[in-house]
Formats: sequence, C-alpha cells, structure tokens
Amino acid sequence: MIRNTLYIIFIINFVIAKELDYLWPTNGSNTVTAFFGEARPHRYHVGLDVRTYGINGFDVYAISDGYIYRIKISTDSYGSAIYLKHNDGNISVYAHLSKFNPTIQNIVENLQIQQNSYLIDHLIEPGLINVSKGDIIGYTGDTGGLSGPHLHFEIRDEINRPINPLNFSNLKNTLIDNIKPTPTSIAFIPKGENAKIEGLPFIKEYTLEKLSPNKFQLNDTINITGDFGMAINVFDEVDKQPFKFGIYSIELLIDDTLHYGVKYDKTSFNQPNQIYLERNYNILSKKDKEYYQLFKDRFQNNTFINKESKGPIQKEKGAHDFKIIIKDINQNQSEVIGNFKVNDLIKLKYDIFELLNGGWKIEFKNINKIIDFEASIYKKSNDSSSPIACYKKVNERQPYIEMVDDKSIAVYNTSKPFNVLKIQLETDMGKSEEKYILLDNLPIEIQGKVAIEHSYDNLFINFEEYKFSGIKPVLSYRKNGKLYNEPMVRRDKNNLSSKSLSIIDFIDMEDINIKYNIGDYSLFKKIDVEKMLTSPNQFSQKSFRDGQVLITHEKNTFFDTTLIYLLNTNINDKKSIISPFYIGPSSVPFNEPLKFSVNIFNNQKVDNLVLSYYNNKKDEWAPLKTERKESKIISSEIQEGATIGVLIDDNAPKINNIIPRNNATYDLSSLNEFEIFVKDDFSGINHESGIKLKVNDKNLLTGFNLYQDKVLITRVKDHLKIGENNYHFIIWDNANNKKEVKGKFFIK
Repeated sequence: MIRNTLYIIFIINFVIAKELDYLWPTNGSNTVTAFFGEARPHRYHVGLDVRTYGINGFDVYAISDGYIYRIKISTDSYGSAIYLKHNDGNISVYAHLSKFNPTIQNIVENLQIQQNSYLIDHLIEPGLINVSKGDIIGYTGDTGGLSGPHLHFEIRDEINRPINPLNFSNLKNTLIDNIKPTPTSIAFIPKGENAKIEGLPFIKEYTLEKLSPNKFQLNDTINITGDFGMAINVFDEVDKQPFKFGIYSIELLIDDTLHYGVKYDKTSFNQPNQIYLERNYNILSKKDKEYYQLFKDRFQNNTFINKESKGPIQKEKGAHDFKIIIKDINQNQSEVIGNFKVNDLIKLKYDIFELLNGGWKIEFKNINKIIDFEASIYKKSNDSSSPIACYKKVNERQPYIEMVDDKSIAVYNTSKPFNVLKIQLETDMGKSEEKYILLDNLPIEIQGKVAIEHSYDNLFINFEEYKFSGIKPVLSYRKNGKLYNEPMVRRDKNNLSSKSLSIIDFIDMEDINIKYNIGDYSLFKKIDVEKMLTSPNQFSQKSFRDGQVLITHEKNTFFDTTLIYLLNTNINDKKSIISPFYIGPSSVPFNEPLKFSVNIFNNQKVDNLVLSYYNNKKDEWAPLKTERKESKIISSEIQEGATIGVLIDDNAPKINNIIPRNNATYDLSSLNEFEIFVKDDFSGINHESGIKLKVNDKNLLTGFNLYQDKVLITRVKDHLKIGENNYHFIIWDNANNKKEVKGKFFIK
C-alpha cells in the first residue's frame, strides 16, 4: 500500500514537472528589459518584458498545452492581448501584440463586427480554441500603453494571482546572470513623534562604500532617537544586457535577528498602490529615487512581505549592528553592513569672531574637547552649488579650515569665494548636530517657496530659501485665539522646517506665517492654505478658493486619516488662465484617484480648456484627462499631489500621413490596409471616441496605437470596390479641437 502511494506521488510529481516545463514565449529574443515586482506608476510590474529590439512581428508561442479563454483589445494598457489557461491550472498572458495568428485574428474581427466596437474584452468557452505547446498564437507588437515594442508576458495561478515567471526553472535558465545586485545608498526614516535621525526629524540618505564585489558598508555610525525605519536603493544587472532591474529578495537583520523580509514571487491585483507602502513614497515623490522599505507599514497586506516582518525599529540606547542581504532571481547575493547608535546629539552653541587675516574663528561653548569634525563650505557666487568638503581628520592638512584649540576652529579665505559653513563635531561628550553657519552679512530680504510635507506619521511646514539667510525663523500662527511663535529648524542648507505637527494641530491653525526677526524689524511670509480632514471610510467634499475649486474624496481614497489641502503657488510659466494651485498631500500615497473640478467664472468657454499639472522634471505643463459636464465646470483627477492649472488648447490635431493618397490608383491586391498617422501637440488624441472613418459612406471600426500615433482599422477591404472609392476621416483631440479630411482613390 505504501509502495503504491509513493508510486502515485511520483507519477503526479512527474506529470506536474512535465507540465511546468514551459517554453520561452517568443523568438524575439531571450533578453528581458523588466522583471517581475518592479515599480510602475501606482502598481507593480507583474510579468516579464521581453526585448524585441524595436521590431514588430516576432512569433509568440503558447508556452504549454491549453486553451484560449480571453481575448482583449484596448487602446491603452495591454493593447491586443491573449490569455491562455493551461492544463496545469496556470494562466499565461501575452500583451502588446501587433496581431494574432490568422485563425484567432478572424475570430477577433468577427467579434468586433458583432459588438460594433474595435475595443473588445471577450471570454471564450473552454475547448473552442485549443492550443498546443509551441503553437504560434500571435506576433509581437507595440499596441497599448507602452514605451516601445516588446512582449509583456505573465504567468498567473488558477485564481488569477500573478506569479514570477522566473520561478519556473526552465524560463529562468534562459537568462544568463552572474552579476550580483548593486546597492548604492541607504536611508533612515524617523517614524515617531519625537524620532530623529542625526538630530533632525527628517529622512536622511547615506552613500554606501563598496568593499568587495558583493559587500558594501555604511561608513558612518548613524545617531538615532526614537522609532525609525530603514530603506535601501539597489539595482540588479544581467550578463550582456544594458538594463538595470529590480531585485528578487531582501532581508534586514538587526543584531543578527531578522527584522524584515520581502520576496517578489507572487502577488495579487488587489490594491495596486500597495507598491507605495513597500517603496518609500516620500523619497520617490520628492527625488524620483526608488527605495525598498525595510519595515512593514501598518496598512501593508501584500503577499510579497515575509509574515515574520516587523514594523518600525525600536531599540534600546547604545550601538547596534545591521546586515542587509540582497538576492536576484539566480541567487546572486550582495550584503550591506553597518551600525547605528541610539542616543541624543549635542546641540551646538557658539560665538563667531572675525580674524585679522580675513577669516573667522568659531568658538563652541558647550563642549569640552573637539576629537574630530566634518565640514564643508559653499561657494558664495552660486547659492545652489554643491558643497566643497574641507576635512578628513584633524591631523591631516585641510584647505580653508583648521582646529585652533580644544573648543575652536578657524575658517580662512571666506571673504572671497565662500559664505556658508556646514559642520558637525565629534567631541569627548559625543557627536553634535549638523550646523549651517553664515560667514557673511545678513540678507536684506527673504525670498523663497513654501511647501507642506505630510505623511501618516506627522506634518511639516517647509520653507525653501532662495538665498541662505543663516537665520532661524519662527512659525507664527494663531490657535484658539492665542498667538504662537515656534522656532523652525534647518534641515539642510536652504531648507527650513517647522517642528513635527499633528494633522489635528494643523487643521486648527490660522494666520500662518514664517517670520524672520532681523535686527529691529521682522519679515513675514504668509502661508495661503485651505484644508480639510478626511478618513478612508467616508465620502467628503469641500469647495476652495471661494467656490472656484471643488475637491471630492471617495471612500478608500487614502489608507489613513489624511489632510487634503490647497496651497496657492507661483509658476514662472504664465500659460494657465487661472492662478495655479497645489492640491496635496504631497508625501502620502493615494489608494484611489482624488477628484476635483474647477469653475471657470469668467466668459471663457470651456470646450477647449484643459486641466493640467506642472511637470517639475520637464518644467512644463502636461495635460490631465479633462471632463466637461457643465457650461462653466471642468473636472479631472490626480493620483498624487500636483500643481494644477487651466490651459487653452485651440490647435487642431495634425494628420501626418494618409494612405491611400488622394486621387491615387491602386491594385486591390496591393492595398492591404489604410495607414493613417496623426499627432496632437498638447491635450492628445481622443483615442477612445474621437476617431471616425467612413469609406464609401460606411463607418469603419477604428482603434489607436498610442506608441505609433497610428489609427487602427478593422477589415478595410470589406468596404472597397473596383473603381472610385471615397473616404471621410475626422479626428478630435482631448480639447474638442477637430480635424477633418476627405478624399478619393481608385482601385483597378
């Protein structure tokens, strides 16, 4: 009986192994340009992108026996896609196809005609379209929302959960990979009300030193107060491929005990914005740098995360070691080591004295002895310049700076190129805070930009000085009729911040100003902000700007109680017909889009108005999808904090090319399809409903290739005839501008 049972188990395992011997999905290449689990805007990448070198038309194969159960054609997203169910229960997906094999293509075109739509999403009964391993089911292409021709390929389990295709050894073995992951920097993240990294309640990033091909080190001992988290910036490479990839697994050990683990092997389509709970959204939104968070967020439920993973780090006072183990899918491994110390930093007090030779002496009052120091100086001529390091160790010769005695340093040559000193002391009493010191005259005026930094843990009011002042301003506000003046802190050279505030504190604050006290007078920077508080389980709505802007919050838009605010802002670009404004939060991930509408109070028609956001990377406006429901109201939605403006688009789309040519003559056999290429300079082509084509007075079914700006047409030949043929083509952009062209051609 036992022998028979073991034999049955052996047979089952053999069959499964045979069924899971998947074929590589295309002859386009065995090069991958993106891995499973990599970050995409508001979602994970849940498959492989197989390179096709900018070429369409490579064969796409069924990776195993099964049947086609779904065919979907969309203008964006996956474009033309096929879904197969295999005998082992798994599902394979092939996206961005240029076309299907002739049999499937004919079925698709019949479905389009039956449904009177180019766009379809059709489920097919089991057994109607069976496929065998290696059958050609379609051809690679560039349809849908993509950045270039490739095959997007997925494997999902029987309940539609994406699986890393490289979990299957025969697919993984197609890739030759002997390169270890490369970590570049690490971030420490304060997570409590009184938490600080190096004396400040802000995220701090540190560059890693490479010790060997697979070992990296954080040289500094990071001083920490309170609860905190860690995050790492890392990429992977593959032999003979020019791309940087995401990684497969990470583990964080603190004092040799596992604190956090993640492995990108299986996920689900529920809550795609879980990506922003696992990658640090604060750093990503500000600096466009991707950091893998090494602690579990309290709202996180993604299957990638190890069940034993813990939240923010809580450690007793003293020194602690950490190790980060990073692996790619082929188990190439790198390690990061370092340490941190839980303690408080010394707050520096000092006097500055002018030296006869043109330098400055800085005498520190509250220390016994300087052991070492770190210092850098900034050029006076360019306030945004990078700092020039001017230290290594006290016993080494340093340019511009030296120790005078146990409590003093001297900075030379400051009257010419330099005006700001950044310094941190190592003393016999411990490490000091970082200090920025102005070695110049005080500014006459204060100019800068206000921002609000809001996370689920705290809120900061920030002020970016255009010129370094050397002054610590106060945050001035009224609350419950009482006036408050609270010192701000300098988080780096030109950026100041309030203390950590709760959302409730901020909601109740009125008459908010940043106040500089200079001699006998004060300078004020008023913060013009409107705000509302909302929670995930509620719908709420509020008007701003005296009714000009209406913000709508659907249920589950955010993960936690959230501050929504509108902050007036200035953009040098004057294209917006209304004063631009910022809708926040800026540092909190959205679970669902935030909706808003703008009331155009003047006589301006809204037909060609486009709600837009300001792209800070490109320093230009970019269009949002704009809806026009009422005569004076336009609406849209955002998935992250953004500066909003209203722009006029009164330029019609351009028709770059049409084949057949007007008045040209063609052989019926040579005219395989129409070729129509269009372009719009700002709001974009309305690819959902803004394309109409009539041939011989009959409407044809049309789609759109976003990558090629090409109109896609179903069965042109069905509508052609020998002799004279006519066409009527109309296209709209997303601002309702229309371009129309008529023509005729001849077929012999």
